[in-house]
Amino acid sequence: FTKSPYYFLWTVIVDRLRNAPATYLLEIGCGPGPLASAMNAAGVFDRYLGIDFSDVAIDFARDANPTLSFALDNALTTELLETETYDTIVTTEFLEHVEEELEVIGKIRPGTRVLGTVPNFPYVSHVRHFDTAEQVYERYSDDFRDFRVTEIDGVQPDTKFFLMDGIKA
Repeated sequence: FTKSPYYFLWTVIVDRLRNAPATYLLEIGCGPGPLASAMNAAGVFDRYLGIDFSDVAIDFARDANPTLSFALDNALTTELLETETYDTIVTTEFLEHVEEELEVIGKIRPGTRVLGTVPNFPYVSHVRHFDTAEQVYERYSDDFRDFRVTEIDGVQPDTKFFLMDGIKA
């Protein structure tokens, strides 16, 4: 996971979680599990569940993280957001890929801490991107309390990521 082009971003998430560790962390859009590996190595949660809609990604995640739990599930239709007892959600590079991201956020249990990232650049699979932290705040702040958006420079020229951190209202 330390070789990932997103490692710089994950270290910020891990640092935030070190200051307020999760009892039960649910990761939406976990992919093949590299962020799960980073968070697990840092010991920032007691219990973890990663979900992704790709069976190939879930297989990779399970192989890379045999002590963690992963589920093949679709964030748009999952019942896990209602049935699990998580206290923290992490979702990186997911929200910009789905039209219905506000519906997914709406399913998150009130009182849950949410850490998420979105980019400032367009890409073929992005349905949206943001130019400023203010745009991110404007789109998502109504769903949270104690909400803040931090701008983080990407490794590629002119790329930025916006890290959202807040408590689901």
